[in-house]
Amino acid sequence: MLFDKKVILFDQSASDNTDALTQLANHLHEAGVVNEEYKDAILKREASFPTGLMTQTIGVAIPHCDPDKVIEPQIGFMRLKEPVTFHQMGDNAEIQVKVIFMLALKKSDDQLSMLQKLMALFQNKEAMNAVQTITSVDDFIELMKSNEIIK
Repeated sequence: MLFDKKVILFDQSASDNTDALTQLANHLHEAGVVNEEYKDAILKREASFPTGLMTQTIGVAIPHCDPDKVIEPQIGFMRLKEPVTFHQMGDNAEIQVKVIFMLALKKSDDQLSMLQKLMALFQNKEAMNAVQTITSVDDFIELMKSNEIIK
C-alpha cells in the first residue's frame, strides 16, 4: 500500500528545494522502495520539468521520475517548517512550497491516476488545511484514505 513505509515527515527544515528533495528521496531509499539512482533522477527531472503548484492555500510540489528507479510503489510526504522556492509547472514562476508529495510509482498509468487524485486533494481547502496542521502519521494516513488518495 502507498504510504505503508511511513515516509511521512512533518515540519522538516530544508535550505532549498534541492535539500528538501534530497532528504525525501533519501528516506524513500532507506525504506527500500527506490534504487540508488532515484534521487539524482528526481533532481534532474525537477530542474527540467518543475512540479511546483500553487493551491488555494499553499504551494505544493509533486516530484516524480521514471518508473525504472522504483522498486516498490510508494509516496513520500514532507511538510516543511519554512517554505522553499520551487518553480511552478507550466509557467516556471517561482513559488513558495511547504508540502511535497514525492511519487515513486511503477507504472505511468498509476502516476497519471495519482496526479489526478492529488489535484482533487489540492482543490479541497479543508483537506489542505488539515495537511498543514496534522501531526500524527496515523491521522495523515486516515486523511489520505478519506480523500481517496489511498484505499
